[in-house]
Amino acid sequence: MMTCQLSHVRDKDETGTRAGKRSFSVLAIMSLRSIVLAVTVAWICQGARGATRPSPDAILDSSQLTLEAAQTNAEGAFRTFTRLFSKQYTREEEYNTRLNIFKSNVAFITACNSAGESYQLGLNEFADLTWEEFSSTHLGLNPAEGGSFRAGTNTGFSHANVTPANSVNWVEAGAVTPVKNQAFCGSCWAFSTTGSVEGANFLATGKLVSLSEQQLVDCDTKKDQGCGGGLMDYAFEYILKNGGLDTEEDYSYWSVGGMCNKLREERTVVSIDGYEDVPVNDETALAKAVTKQPVSVAICASEAMQFYSSGIITAKGSCTGLNHGVLAAGYDVDESGKPYWLVKNSWGATWGMQGYFKLEKDSSMKGGAAGIAMAPSYPIKTSPNPKHVPEVCGYFGWSECEYGSKCSCTFDLLGIFCLQWGCKTATPQVL
Repeated sequence: MMTCQLSHVRDKDETGTRAGKRSFSVLAIMSLRSIVLAVTVAWICQGARGATRPSPDAILDSSQLTLEAAQTNAEGAFRTFTRLFSKQYTREEEYNTRLNIFKSNVAFITACNSAGESYQLGLNEFADLTWEEFSSTHLGLNPAEGGSFRAGTNTGFSHANVTPANSVNWVEAGAVTPVKNQAFCGSCWAFSTTGSVEGANFLATGKLVSLSEQQLVDCDTKKDQGCGGGLMDYAFEYILKNGGLDTEEDYSYWSVGGMCNKLREERTVVSIDGYEDVPVNDETALAKAVTKQPVSVAICASEAMQFYSSGIITAKGSCTGLNHGVLAAGYDVDESGKPYWLVKNSWGATWGMQGYFKLEKDSSMKGGAAGIAMAPSYPIKTSPNPKHVPEVCGYFGWSECEYGSKCSCTFDLLGIFCLQWGCKTATPQVL
């Protein structure tokens, strides 16, 4: 008989000037467009199980897909599921396989919800995937050499003398960007990293700037492994060495690893001055850090998390083999007085509580519920951000204009596609 177990997941060890001088010919641009098309096709093939991101209509109509309806008529609910989330199975055998997985997941969710836990599970866009399939593409935390989740190159804990606040919510304070989606890429570590850097930058400058995970996936490859996994401490080290990160808007997320765009890598819009690790297995220390800023944390994501819907995931029965990087965005107590951590995930805003989940705080477990206190870390920011960032030109960003000049199309095709870019001096604004 199927039962609900948070520890269903295996531990990790088991399983001249540059301005206007760089432009491309028509053939080069066409070649680049072919590359981009190939990458896009690869992304689609990677989701050959029929998985695509939900459309806005799917988000609005998801109430049609209820657990009660699936318990009564699994096949009818599955047809609703495929329509809502644009799932397409080209072969009958594949359709039947996914239907059986869907039925199995319905049984699992039902068992969990009947167990009297303080959280509830529900059907979502991942209901046609086994835990093994889901975890192979939606996690991605890798330890350092020797199995450590710390880089071991930083010292000190500057928040040691902080008195923890009664409650903290950095989302409401405006220090957290909207929930993002790592999709079929083990890049959780990159999203956890950008989350804490975005928070640190907001607190230092008063501006919330969404930063590029794709830059980390493509360019931070000395120790991290892109979609193959990574570690937040290593990502902080990369940002320090590189002098900062580009924006999400400029170096947008593809959900696959690719060649590092060196021009965009040099567009260091937001910088940090260092990073620190929170003392291990100390939830009080973690509360001190979260009182001051959003913090990158590692957790052990279990099978139940695939379908998390609401409530507080407790420490009871939770796993401790760290496998997923997320963001501690605050803490509070629920209506019954039970303390919890508010955690931002990177599985899209249709998952969980609009992309967030609650995890038991101040638990009896040494490392905290799901190991949340085992390897927290955060960036330090005291210096201003870099100035005079050049502007990148073109569809692929292979040309740029230095600060004080603007990109200008010098040759286009039928007024639709720009085939060659140049630069022109920006016109000063008259105040």
